[in-house]
Amino acid sequence: MINTVNKSISGWEIRILDNGTTGRNKPNPNKLNFLSNDKTCKVNGCENQINIRRTSGLCDDHIEHEHDLLLELRNHGNLIGVPSHQDIIDALMDWSSSRNFGLLPFFSSLSFNTLGNVPDVSSLAGKTTHKGITPITIDFIFDELIKVVNNFFPINNNSSYQPLNTSRGEIPAIVLAFTFAGLLICEESNRGDRWFSRVIRKDESRTTQLGAAMPIAYFATRIFPWGVEMKNSARNLTR
Repeated sequence: MINTVNKSISGWEIRILDNGTTGRNKPNPNKLNFLSNDKTCKVNGCENQINIRRTSGLCDDHIEHEHDLLLELRNHGNLIGVPSHQDIIDALMDWSSSRNFGLLPFFSSLSFNTLGNVPDVSSLAGKTTHKGITPITIDFIFDELIKVVNNFFPINNNSSYQPLNTSRGEIPAIVLAFTFAGLLICEESNRGDRWFSRVIRKDESRTTQLGAAMPIAYFATRIFPWGVEMKNSARNLTR
């Protein structure tokens, strides 16, 4: 299992945990046999044979990841339902517009520090390994994203703790920002193949999945000057 990560801020706790095979396991999009030179399933310990031209490198038993990252949010120990990506973005945008504070640099920095930097869950769990490559940990990745958040939501600034309305109740702006960063990690690791394409294949253009880019695309759609109201239809981007 992938180690649980806990981050705390002002009585709130953001936790990323691994549900293993009891979660909503996603298909593994990585092309582990991209050289088409192996007939054995690439999952460690599996000896099932596959067609050598199956570039996934996965047998039928291992088409899906056997790990699933989930984010939990707690307020002084009480489990709170996690707002959706869209809910968080909407709340932050409403907050920022009232303060004349543009969020584009924030989301751009999150995108730069997330996309392609988060290993897939199978690599994180050691179910698939890559010669000469040791994946960085979720804890390290989250710490780096927290640095991004703190640049835009300073921990010593009262404005960062302004409670914002969400479908899950009032949550401080900085907690929402931490939560969104954690959700990006989960999305990129559970669904994405950009890290594998960039780090293992050495060709990021081979990426096939949006992963964490999906919720960021929702923000981009919200801020683009369409000339028409796109708030509701933009939600379809992340479904």
